[in-house]
Amino acid sequence: MLSDHERKTLREVERQCMADDPDFTRAFEAGQTRLAGHPHQLGLTLAVVAAALLTTFLLVAGSLGSSVVVAAGTGLIIWAMRHRSTSTDRQTP
Repeated sequence: MLSDHERKTLREVERQCMADDPDFTRAFEAGQTRLAGHPHQLGLTLAVVAAALLTTFLLVAGSLGSSVVVAAGTGLIIWAMRHRSTSTDRQTP
């Protein structure tokens, strides 16, 4: 949490950046908008990494069937999330 003095200083730096180079500021705003459009991206990435580690562990442990099930389940979840996000994007006016 920022103190009042830190917030004031941050606002002043932001104001100065906007005055000096508006294109630079707009580039950050565009990036922030893109990130806001994909709120589940970090969770999806973490889930894929966890599933890959679990699949690798199961393969090393000698459980081929279980590793295939985990990999297939992860693939289905990824497909469903991407399909849902693209269909929601199409519905947005």
